[in-house]
Amino acid sequence: MTTRVPESPAPATPEPSRPPRPRRARRLVSAFLAVVVLLCAAVGGIGWYFAGMAAQVDHSAEYPLTVTDAAPGTVTLPRDPDTERPGTWALVWKGGRAMLGPIVGGDGEHVVRQVTSVPQGRLAKGAKVAIDHWLYDGDPKTALGLDFQAVTYPSQVGPMPAWLVPGASPKSTWVIAVHGRNADKAETFRSMKAVHATGLPLLSIAYRNDVGAPKSADHKNHLGDTEWNDLASAIVYARSQGATGVVLYGWSMGGAMALTVLRKDPSFVRGVVLDSPVMDWSATLDKQGDARHLPRFITAVAKRVLSHRIGIDLRDFDQRRYAPRLRTPTLMFTTADDATVANRPAFAFAKAAPPGMVTHIAAQGDHTEAWNTDPAGYERALTAFLSRVGRP
Repeated sequence: MTTRVPESPAPATPEPSRPPRPRRARRLVSAFLAVVVLLCAAVGGIGWYFAGMAAQVDHSAEYPLTVTDAAPGTVTLPRDPDTERPGTWALVWKGGRAMLGPIVGGDGEHVVRQVTSVPQGRLAKGAKVAIDHWLYDGDPKTALGLDFQAVTYPSQVGPMPAWLVPGASPKSTWVIAVHGRNADKAETFRSMKAVHATGLPLLSIAYRNDVGAPKSADHKNHLGDTEWNDLASAIVYARSQGATGVVLYGWSMGGAMALTVLRKDPSFVRGVVLDSPVMDWSATLDKQGDARHLPRFITAVAKRVLSHRIGIDLRDFDQRRYAPRLRTPTLMFTTADDATVANRPAFAFAKAAPPGMVTHIAAQGDHTEAWNTDPAGYERALTAFLSRVGRP
């Protein structure tokens, strides 16, 4: 008997092993993720910085120009859009101030302007200076020869300083003047004589975070979103002193504050004057971002960061939305070369308001410089408006 030995089974063919992912692919993925993280960090960082600039309280002075030459009655300055602009200006330096007259000479690189007076300090070659469109400094008496009272009005954050330039009678319409972002009461000097000549009292107010004023809890600029409460408090003060109505007069961010107060309660407001007003913070921040060559998506991030940091709803500061409901006479000045505030929302506001509600004067100059480029024309328009709305 033959024994048959079974055949050994054929060895199993091993399954082919999966090849490992190439290291190069892993490196590419890691590099891509790193770039994404860095890009997000960069965008977020730029947005945070830009938002921080918008909310920053800054009262420091800058002197970007150097006097090329100073002679009796003239000064020679580097030629740029500020130094060559026609109009009425001051030249300021640390500890000094000169009043400038018209251009009397110059060349492609320099401009020679007349110096009409040097009320403070000594103007010398090599001095670091700046063009000042506020023109005056000090207080209403020292700057303009106007009698005034230094008063305080109660506010949410404490006693707030103000200048009261009396009118013919306290029992009348008061003009409440509100300066712009990071400015101070001196910004309101240019209109004081014209207002005073109408016989109306003028109250030029400080608000939170101004020099010499109480600070907000976070020491940040809220673009008018909280500051408008101080203007509302000033109206209460004026009323307590005999005012029968008020005209709100705002420069730049002060204009945004005035319109916010008007929307909250227009009952005591007889008129509004706006000088280079912020009519839409979102559009103005876009303009500022464009000036810094930021892509719009980074500016959009900055606006979201800003809204989070200071709690502002930027949509609430698009005043165009409220123009059709305007029932208070408004005088508005804008300037053709405004490099700070977006002008188109102001044009749209004037167009959307009911007929006859907005008197819009388009002037030359940069931000809040409508008075400087044509003081006589500005004051004529202001006087006519106040004479109309300030009557009992």
